[in-house]
Amino acid sequence: MGGSIYLCGGAAAFPNYAAAVALAGGRLAARPEDAGGLLLPGGGDMAPALCGLPDGAPCRDVDEARDRRELALCRAFLEAGRPVLGICRGAQVLAAALGGTLLADVPGHGGLPGGGDRIHETRTAGLLTGLYGPDCAVNSCHHQAVDRLPPDCAVLQVALDGVVEAFGHRRQIAVGVQWHPERLCGPFARADAVSGLPLLAWFAAACGGGA
Repeated sequence: MGGSIYLCGGAAAFPNYAAAVALAGGRLAARPEDAGGLLLPGGGDMAPALCGLPDGAPCRDVDEARDRRELALCRAFLEAGRPVLGICRGAQVLAAALGGTLLADVPGHGGLPGGGDRIHETRTAGLLTGLYGPDCAVNSCHHQAVDRLPPDCAVLQVALDGVVEAFGHRRQIAVGVQWHPERLCGPFARADAVSGLPLLAWFAAACGGGA
């Protein structure tokens, strides 16, 4: 075990994540038991009952079976002390797995009406300050976010409106980011936002691979 990353859902389903991991110096494991760390990708919303929301909350594209698979896998990696990185929906899965709750609908953070990501400014702390400095612009294409922070976690990044953009566990390597680093590197790099590579390279190194 070690030296590679298990991409939940697989490279065929998430080729942009697989390409970004390779660009950052990481490699993918075929099975979770062979991986040094877990990458939880984006997607639809979590089922309300699994993330502290009431019935009837405005959740979209819910796949409860996927929720339960990813929660179980995330908890298994956490219990084993193996690194976890959650991206967008993945950050929400990580928050729920650790005992946090979600906001049902955050205005101003979804994708642009004509398609594509928004770009907004953020303030950082801890790991994210080390990677990107105290202020940075990131992409945004989400409408849910962390509400109650999980126990033993700290905010690592906030948007200017106060919405949590990233958080991390205080005692183990478990980080969730609401933005999409895989859409800010390689052919998707943008002049108006940071590169996603520093975060992905940090995670690859934490999993036993990369620089």
